[in-house]
Amino acid sequence: MKNIIYCGSGNSSKLIDQINQKDFVICGANNAWRLFEEFDFWIHSGDFPRENRPEKQNFKTEISYAEYKETSKRFCDSLGIKTPSPQHYVGYTIFFLGLHWIMTELKPKRIGLLGFDHDYNPEKVKKWREGGQPNPQNQYLKGDESIKKWGENFFDGMKQDSFYGQGTPDPLRLGEDHLRGKFKQLIENSKRLGIEIVNLSPVTTGINPMPKVSIEDFR
Repeated sequence: MKNIIYCGSGNSSKLIDQINQKDFVICGANNAWRLFEEFDFWIHSGDFPRENRPEKQNFKTEISYAEYKETSKRFCDSLGIKTPSPQHYVGYTIFFLGLHWIMTELKPKRIGLLGFDHDYNPEKVKKWREGGQPNPQNQYLKGDESIKKWGENFFDGMKQDSFYGQGTPDPLRLGEDHLRGKFKQLIENSKRLGIEIVNLSPVTTGINPMPKVSIEDFR
């Protein structure tokens, strides 16, 4: 198995153009499909909006909720972890669920992360929280309003913290302390599996505590 690069929606994912993608297995979460002409695995959430899906398939294999749901259980079973909800144990965001699918099903030696710094624009976070943390579950769209149009209006004039447009900081619905705890747990469990996970992003802010490796040095 080649080393894996796992891309999210953060701005640092645009650095993927600096490497020869054929040297790696490329996994992309949610909107990361926009970065590529072709890549290996597209991992997306169960409620990923249809309007944001690629019009033409540019990935080899699609990994949906049904698959990584089952993988979460296999991951916990493999480490002897007893939990009533494996998905919540690994971390109920597409980043954690997708990453645990990669570790369990692909079994790489190294995983490099791009676009998963969790470095959300504080101005956007403040407005999002004050607005009731709008997301698909609380049906924040009105009528036939598109997600793109809603984002442009809601976050108008604010600096983007993702490459594809005005997304919400939805993982923060769980709280920063919760996310930090899941990252710590991830580090401990990945060591038990003998898998090295590094952050290829040069971003110095955010929640992601994984050790840094420059994208030029990732082999």
